[in-house]
Amino acid sequence: MVKTFGELRANDGVDLDVSWRQVHALLGENGAGKSTLMNIVYGLLRPDSGEILFDGKPVDLHSPLDAIRLGIGMVHQHFMLIPPLTVAENIVLGHEVANRGVMDLTESSHKVEQLSERFGLQVDPRERIAELSVGLQQRVEILKALY
Repeated sequence: MVKTFGELRANDGVDLDVSWRQVHALLGENGAGKSTLMNIVYGLLRPDSGEILFDGKPVDLHSPLDAIRLGIGMVHQHFMLIPPLTVAENIVLGHEVANRGVMDLTESSHKVEQLSERFGLQVDPRERIAELSVGLQQRVEILKALY
């Protein structure tokens, strides 16, 4: 896979193979292209050339929702949370359980609470992001990827 920004080649012939249910780490120096690669895999950027195969089949990732539908999640190094919203609202944003166009916050909070207990990432779904420590905000980012 190749991705350029003007004259800069951020990714030059990247070939990455990952397996389900395994933890993977992508290491490299600052500016090595790690974030660019992950932004491509998560649908935030499009490669200039090359393809992404999922279960051996080419996929087009036009947005993070395309990646999420395939089970691909990403925990951002710079939080992508909305401070005035609650934990539950941040996690379900884009996945809203709606009743006549209105988000069901009770059901959403319950689902987030179950998820946080299941993975040992306890955080109050009713708490506003602005009131959380950096450590708890990181938990919310992880829960967003798992939701």
